[in-house]
Amino acid sequence: MRIVLTAQPMYSHLVPLVLPVARLLRDAGHDVAVATGVQVAEHVENAGLRAIRLPNALSMGQLATDPACAGLGKVPDAMRTDRGRRTIGATPEVFAHNFIGVLGRRFAADLLERLDEQRPDLIVHEATEFGGYLAARVLGIPQAVLDIGPMAPHDTPEVLAELNGLRAAVDLPEIDDPLDPLRGFRASLVPEVYYPEHARLDSAHHYRAPQRRPERLDPEIAALPDDRPMVLASLGSNAPMILGERPQLLETIVEALGEMPVTAVAAIGADRAPRDWAGPRPDNVHLTPFVQQSTLLPAVDAFITHGGFNSTLESFGAGVPMVAVPMFAEQPGNAARIAELGAGLRLNVEDVTTASLREALQRVLDEPRHRARARGVQREMLALPPLPTIADDLVAHAS
Repeated sequence: MRIVLTAQPMYSHLVPLVLPVARLLRDAGHDVAVATGVQVAEHVENAGLRAIRLPNALSMGQLATDPACAGLGKVPDAMRTDRGRRTIGATPEVFAHNFIGVLGRRFAADLLERLDEQRPDLIVHEATEFGGYLAARVLGIPQAVLDIGPMAPHDTPEVLAELNGLRAAVDLPEIDDPLDPLRGFRASLVPEVYYPEHARLDSAHHYRAPQRRPERLDPEIAALPDDRPMVLASLGSNAPMILGERPQLLETIVEALGEMPVTAVAAIGADRAPRDWAGPRPDNVHLTPFVQQSTLLPAVDAFITHGGFNSTLESFGAGVPMVAVPMFAEQPGNAARIAELGAGLRLNVEDVTTASLREALQRVLDEPRHRARARGVQREMLALPPLPTIADDLVAHAS
C-alpha cells in the first residue's frame, strides 16, 4: 500500500508521532513517504524515510515572526516582537484562519502538485495539518488523523467556515460538520478520559505512546540531594521564539523554587548557557540548558510546565502532577484539562509571581489527590494498545 503522511514543518508536529508511525508502516512493508516543509525535511531523511519536500509550506512560527510573512496570518499583538507577557491561546478564529486558511491552503497546493504523478492509497495527517485532508478529499482516497493536539478548537463555526473556503477553492461541495477531518479515523496517544465529553468520537483509536530512545540522565542531576522533593521546571523549546518575556518568566520560576524546601532542575533553554544566566542562582536549583525530560520525569515529585502536549503526555505517562503555566497555542486547553482532571493546577502566565507559584507548587506537593489523579491517568495510558498496532488498524481503515 502506498501511504503518505503529512505534518506541519515544525519539529514538535513531526518528530514525536508522525515519524514513529511512518516507520511502523514502512516496517510493515508499505511504500511510505512523509510530506512536510523543506525546513524540517532533514528529520524525515535522518529517520530513514523518504521526504516529500514542499517548498511553500510555512510554519506557525514563520507567520508569527518572519517579516516576509507579514499580513498572511492572524497573529495577536501579544505574540509579536513588542509583546507583553500574557497568555495567548489558540482561539477558534486564529486557529482556523492560520492553520486552515493560510497554512493548509499553501500545503495542499504543493502536496496536490507532487501527488499528481503518484496517487497514494491513504493519507495520514497530523491534526493541525489540513493540506493532507484536502488532498485526500480531492483524490477521493481515505484519510486518517494523528491527534497531536487534542485541545485544539476543532469543533467551532470558525473552523467550519475555513474548511468550506478550502474546499470551495478546489470545487468540493460545502459541508456542515467542522469535525469532518477527524471523523474517519482519529489516532490519539491519550486515553479517552483526557478528552472532554463533547470531543469524544466514534472514530477514535487510542494507543500507548512510543518509548523514546533510552537516554542517560546527566550525572550532575543524578547526584543532586535526595533529602527533599524533586521538582522539574521547563517551558519547552518553542517559547523563546514566541514570547520575548520568557527569560523574565524563568527568573520568576527559579526565584520561587529557591524559596522552597525542594531540590529543583530548571531547563533555561538550549541557547542559554548557565554561565551566562543573569537571573537568580539559588543553591537548591540546578540550571541546565537542556534536560532529558522523559528520562527524569519518573524520578520527580512535581513538574512546572508550559502545558505543551508532548510535555503533558510525558508527565501523565510518568504519573507526575503538574503546575501548568500556559502561554500560547493549545497550551491553555491542556492546562485547563490538567486542572479539570485534578492532576495539577493552572496559572496563567500573567498571574505568575514568586508567591503565586510557590503556593501552587506547594499545594501540588502537599495534596495527595494531585499525584493520585496523575497516576490514574498513567494507569489508563498503560492499558492502551501499543502504538505498533496502528499499522494494521490504518491498513484496515484504508481497505
